Amino acid sequence: MALANALAILLYLSCSVILIRIFVQRDVDSKTSLPVGLLTLLALIFHASDIFFTMRNAGGWDLGLFSSLSIASWLMALIAFLLGAKLPKAHPGIIIYPLVMISLVLKSNLPSTQTATLLNPALEWHILLSLAAYSLFTLAAIQSIILSIQEQQLRHHHSGGILRKLPPVQTMEHSLFQLIKAGFILLTIGFITGIIFVEDLFAQHLIHKTVLSITAWIVFATLLWGRWKYGWRGNTAVKWTIMGFIFLVLAYFGSKLVLEFIIKPV
Repeated sequence: MALANALAILLYLSCSVILIRIFVQRDVDSKTSLPVGLLTLLALIFHASDIFFTMRNAGGWDLGLFSSLSIASWLMALIAFLLGAKLPKAHPGIIIYPLVMISLVLKSNLPSTQTATLLNPALEWHILLSLAAYSLFTLAAIQSIILSIQEQQLRHHHSGGILRKLPPVQTMEHSLFQLIKAGFILLTIGFITGIIFVEDLFAQHLIHKTVLSITAWIVFATLLWGRWKYGWRGNTAVKWTIMGFIFLVLAYFGSKLVLEFIIKPV
């Protein structure tokens, strides 16, 4: 498990360095893109192996903070890998891979104080869908920040430098809402499976998570409705995306952080 974790960290680091080099260069060498794809694929395999061994050692689905974060980061890396094939000059992995690497470093150096495992196997779908939705919304939040910077630079007539490396604003905005729509669908299905399989959504350790998750769902639903009804875009879309993402992070990882590292188990 430790070896798989270390190899995944090293491979993500290598991919990040190569992608940064490609981004700052004027021309993208197609021969360079192949090693990045291969290294990323190997990183995903070792990362998945680390997740597998963690679950096997835990005797089931490990509900710890960094174990859950590791699964979410793997999904983010996979999505970045797939999107990178279409955007070699502005590969999302240039931001995502370092974040994934940090999550693996934290997992190996800050073990959880709680080792609870999933007792009801049916809840695996609820958790997996929720983590997948979180991954997509994380990518959407990052993209919204980049879009905001991009629009700000254009308003000040700064069309050179980094802007030349990025896709057009319209393309970035379209991709942003594609991520939000996909995340919203998964989050909705995750809620439905939670209602079906979770015995008491408003239990002591779930009430804050449930309320914050519902709030995030309402924020993203409002954003999609505003986009459809009034054509919301630009800073409005960015603000709503960041707000919904914050509620979602507090709902899942924020609550786990408090329960596992701030409120010490008795």
